[in-house]
Amino acid sequence: MTTSSLPAGLTLCHDLTPAAWVRDALPDFAAGMVGSLLPAGYERYVRVLHPAGSDEDADDDGPGEGTLPGPLAAPLASVLEGCTGTPQDCWFGVWEGCGYLGDDRSHVDVTGAPRLELPHRGYPVFHGPVGSVTALAMAVAGETGEGAEVDHALVPDLWWPADRAWFVHGDTDLTATWIACSAAAAEQVLAHPALEAVLMDPASPVLP
Repeated sequence: MTTSSLPAGLTLCHDLTPAAWVRDALPDFAAGMVGSLLPAGYERYVRVLHPAGSDEDADDDGPGEGTLPGPLAAPLASVLEGCTGTPQDCWFGVWEGCGYLGDDRSHVDVTGAPRLELPHRGYPVFHGPVGSVTALAMAVAGETGEGAEVDHALVPDLWWPADRAWFVHGDTDLTATWIACSAAAAEQVLAHPALEAVLMDPASPVLP
């Protein structure tokens, strides 16, 4: 599958002007603080915990490292799409070193696409509706057609809507996903039965 046959509604971005603000907002990305993973100025900062055993590197006491587990993408998107005025206009950054991206096993070809550059990370960027995040995650992992498993989906590391009402950040080296958002959005994330989440101070260190 090439970028011309991405899941419906999704496109690979060759103009990263809409993503330039992210680079400016996260100059200390590698500093290891909550506020280095997420832009300043939001009412709430939320840590979404990954379930124990959520990847093959996990042990019995906790989750392994990686971005948001595939089964949690749809529940989180269902909350966040109601917390933005631009739910059809969202950007997704996928770490260029993740899983099968750029490999024959992936169903997404990012050859020649520019990267959103953060310290130690480069991301091809996709555009589409908030609700398309699971479809993108499945395509990146090559999980399409009969036998496809959402457990194997590779959820984008970065997502944000055009109105910047919230910002999601996961990373291959972390065991949680982080969200900057409004107080109302945070309440919905915290209350969702499929999501285990806690409020965080942006000045707190990022937990492993």
